[in-house]
Amino acid sequence: MGSRIYFKGLLNKEKEVNVQFDLGAGTSCVSKLSSDKLQLRFTGKTMVSNTQGVNEARTSKENMLEIGDAIWNNIPLTEVGNMKPEEDLIIGNSFFRDKIIEIDYDKKLITIYNELPEKVKEFKRQDVFYEQHRPKFKAEFVQNEKKYSFWFLFDTGREGTMLIGDDFTSQDKNWNNLKELQILNGRKIVRLNAFIGGREFKDIVTNAADPLNPTGRPTLFGNQILSQFNVILDNKSGSIYLKPNGRSKEPYADYNKYLKEVVNQK
Repeated sequence: MGSRIYFKGLLNKEKEVNVQFDLGAGTSCVSKLSSDKLQLRFTGKTMVSNTQGVNEARTSKENMLEIGDAIWNNIPLTEVGNMKPEEDLIIGNSFFRDKIIEIDYDKKLITIYNELPEKVKEFKRQDVFYEQHRPKFKAEFVQNEKKYSFWFLFDTGREGTMLIGDDFTSQDKNWNNLKELQILNGRKIVRLNAFIGGREFKDIVTNAADPLNPTGRPTLFGNQILSQFNVILDNKSGSIYLKPNGRSKEPYADYNKYLKEVVNQK
């Protein structure tokens, strides 16, 4: 479904669920649309920051989740309202922090390892660091003839190309240096070239957050870009390995699309 990653799972031994695997998720979530049919028992509340802002949400604890042969117990699930109708749960990298994960988009297969596979020699390695178990990796981009290097969230749960957050725009003179195509709802719409895993992505059009109106959302790459790589994430050593895959010619939000949208709005 789109560029996101999904599993089939079994919740609490009896309820079949569609599970989105989101490396950008800091919390395991259940959709408000699914809570009743899953018969969850909510016993607490948690503050959640997502696309709907910062809100207090119900939490269900002590759940069991089965995916394939793997079983997790005592799983807390926070109820959110920003999931798609076909999605029941979201899980993140916290489930696999002692493992090595391979995401193969060509084969539509996820493999969990205890040791790095031999094929890793075919991939380009980069360091990662973690925020709430969420991996960040360093990438470069050029905008307005200026080159930047920054740590981007590896966000497989976001279907777009990328986002420039106030963690970047608040540093140095980055906000002022970004040349906008236009300003929309207080954000700069910018055109740039990004460099990831030995590849160049030309003419990406994305938005940058105003540091004077912080949203708390980090700078990230989404799965419109990330799904064009097969990935091995080594949570044991803090490394990520990328290799261009068969989706390498998939379209993304670029300058030509932007121009067409501007024309259609007139």
